[in-house]
Amino acid sequence: MATTDTKTKLTKVLHDAKATICTKAGHHLKKIKKHSKILDKILIQDNSITYYTNEFEKNYYGHCTQIKFFHPKTCLYVLKDVWVVGSEGRLFFEPEQLFSVCSSLKGVEERKIRRPIKSLAQVIEDPVFILSSRAPGNRGHFLIEHLPRLVASMDAIKRLGRCKILVTPMHRKWQVGYLQKLGIPDSEVIEASIGSTFCKRAFYVPTLCKGEIATVSREKYYQFLRKCFIDSQKSSRKGLPIFLSRKDAPDRKLGNEDAIFSIARTFFPKMKRIVMSTLALNEQIRLFQEAPVVIGPHSQPFRDILFSSNSLVIQLIQGFRDTSNEYYQWAQNYNYVGGIGKNLCLPLFSEIEFNTNCDWVYPEDKFKKDMSQLISLLDRQKILSNYVL
Repeated sequence: MATTDTKTKLTKVLHDAKATICTKAGHHLKKIKKHSKILDKILIQDNSITYYTNEFEKNYYGHCTQIKFFHPKTCLYVLKDVWVVGSEGRLFFEPEQLFSVCSSLKGVEERKIRRPIKSLAQVIEDPVFILSSRAPGNRGHFLIEHLPRLVASMDAIKRLGRCKILVTPMHRKWQVGYLQKLGIPDSEVIEASIGSTFCKRAFYVPTLCKGEIATVSREKYYQFLRKCFIDSQKSSRKGLPIFLSRKDAPDRKLGNEDAIFSIARTFFPKMKRIVMSTLALNEQIRLFQEAPVVIGPHSQPFRDILFSSNSLVIQLIQGFRDTSNEYYQWAQNYNYVGGIGKNLCLPLFSEIEFNTNCDWVYPEDKFKKDMSQLISLLDRQKILSNYVL
């Protein structure tokens, strides 16, 4: 294990050094969209826009801005002899030629893009679907942004013949669990190198939504995922309200989480606090299927509201209710997929200035007031009994 860790660290250092040195020396990347190594392009989605208004948020605040999710014309690319590099799976035709058809590359600094080192490359003979992409260790991005790319490609891949799935380095262990729900066995999943991986034949699909933060795909892909994940673990609703803790997070901890949880329990007395990272995938899915209420500071565990139905879901968000707030923008992705299961999704805001990735607090008096307003709204709509046990 120690030898493997040392090799991984050395590989990462060498690739990072090459990216930095080449950038400083003026050896800039050539961003390529056409190349002889592109053997075929298969259309999997045409241009479209999804319009989303959170009606429950509108009822609570009195107004809610409509969001547009832009789904660009997207193809599955059949490639030969390409390098997949780094944890985010950047694609190269040659060491200086970056395949640049994905909107996720927008704004990424060159010095942060690892470049191929041929002599250190892991070689894969089998055809692979490249699932690696941005934010590789984030389960929210994986479920909401990356799995839909695979789902959208399944019919085309069947016509092209079998392939294995190339996943993010160092995250294979948990990603396999998600892929098994789609009928993909462990033996068909290959972990990419943290450095360079040379693929003799590869299938690649860019992100399906043209946005840096607004990243949801078309509803039909989430409906497919719901069917695969929920049908594999049916459960009747018998659960308790849950509070999603962020105490295990490396940053953005809710500093007064204990106090906020205590207040939440005054409204939902049987509420229990959950640390999602301690639970297996099936247990996470079951919790969200059974819980009538889900509350917590905005974070990636809210991804699983995709598997909830008719629940009340409350995300506590740093800062103000403004579309410039990146956490509000990302929370809307979760609210959108939550709406597929007819959940009532509500963002609540601390209304305190914050620093990105720093710990924060939600004012306790404000939380009491916000929750009282919510309970009054549910009572007026004659649905309070659905959520208060």
